[in-house]
Amino acid sequence: MGVPQLTIKQLFDRESCTYTYLLLDGETGEGAIIDPVLELYERDMQIINELGIELLYTIETHAHADHITASGKIRQSVGAKLVFGENSGIPAIDLPLADGACIQLGHYSIRAISTPGHTNGCTSFFCDGNLFSGDTLLIRGCGRTDFQFGDPGELYDSITTKLFVLSDDTIVFPAHDYNGRTSSTIGEEKMWNPRLGGNRSRQEFIDLMNNLNLDMPKRINEAVPANMEVGIRFDPNRYLLRDFDMNDLYQVWQELPDNTLVWDNRTPEEYARGHVPGSRNIPMGTENEHVETLAGYDQVYLYCRSGRRAQTSMTNLNLQGLNHIVCISHSGMPDWEKAGYPVEV
Repeated sequence: MGVPQLTIKQLFDRESCTYTYLLLDGETGEGAIIDPVLELYERDMQIINELGIELLYTIETHAHADHITASGKIRQSVGAKLVFGENSGIPAIDLPLADGACIQLGHYSIRAISTPGHTNGCTSFFCDGNLFSGDTLLIRGCGRTDFQFGDPGELYDSITTKLFVLSDDTIVFPAHDYNGRTSSTIGEEKMWNPRLGGNRSRQEFIDLMNNLNLDMPKRINEAVPANMEVGIRFDPNRYLLRDFDMNDLYQVWQELPDNTLVWDNRTPEEYARGHVPGSRNIPMGTENEHVETLAGYDQVYLYCRSGRRAQTSMTNLNLQGLNHIVCISHSGMPDWEKAGYPVEV
């Protein structure tokens, strides 16, 4: 049997005419969301929960000027990795992707394509013949270039040398459309895009873009600062993850200092099958009930199975001012067991 078809759900925000995309590998249940809108967080999470999706990533094509992202809230809720292009300048990123870098979603690979011009940090994403172009390439249009370090020459180069070289049958899914259109193809845009199609030269494009004289987005003064903090209050010193794994925890565990807690935030069932000796089970989602207790320790070491749930719990508590938690973010209990360390049941 071949690889199952990638499922793409296109969702719409009427207020900002923003498209949000939900990608799903139906066989593994792994998913990603692209450009979610804060006001529609409940809608998107309902779909994710109803379909039983394990959301691995929340992906942003750029820091938007017309709406506030839900990515920070989604990461806080389910532990999805926050993905941006590496040039976005946003400190909260979990996975800053360089041009050509890929992340894995089940059977599929999502490739980042650096496409600056609309803003200096714009990134498009390609997966299985589908291009999620953000504001870089729109249906019969393109993003403006008169704020957020936009540059019409860069935009022309991004589109013509990075996107128009893709196969003509590549499906284009933009971040916005104001005329009810849902998708296009690279072949269509090469032929019919009035700003870029035909034989328009780079200088002609620059002159066109420099003379659009558009009004500023209505929410720019609110949206851009909020999106630089991924839609939630963000202090990089409070969210900093230390490079600490289960091997490091073992060294600490052998001579655990006084008033120190090792915290397992997996489910009670997982905890019962085996855990770090002496660790306390506070499952993810219940940490807010234990804020006072956790605050009473001098140091807390937090682990789960793979690091995703631990990051989520730590983020929730960081927002409440608990900054003494060391999150084991890239390993977990299977690594402890594989190393042959003692296990308590």
